[in-house]
Amino acid sequence: MPLLAIDPLIKLGEVERILSEVFRPAPSRPTIIGWIEEGTLEGRQVGIGNNWFVYESSLSKLIRESQSPSQQKLAA
Repeated sequence: MPLLAIDPLIKLGEVERILSEVFRPAPSRPTIIGWIEEGTLEGRQVGIGNNWFVYESSLSKLIRESQSPSQQKLAA
C-alpha cells in the first residue's frame, strides 16, 4: 500500500516572502488572499484566528507557471 503524500501548509507571511523574490512588485497580502479565494492558489484558513495558509504544491505551481515561456512573452 503506497504512503499518502502530505502537502504541507505554508503561513501567509512566508508565502509573501517567497513571492517577493519571484514577482516585482511583490503581490500584497490582500492580493494573495484574493488569489486563494478565487482559486488561483489553494489554501485555507486555520485555527482560532482564521490565519491563512497556502498549500506548498499550489505555491510551487504558481511560481512554475509564472516562469513559463508563454508567461514571459506576456510580460514583455
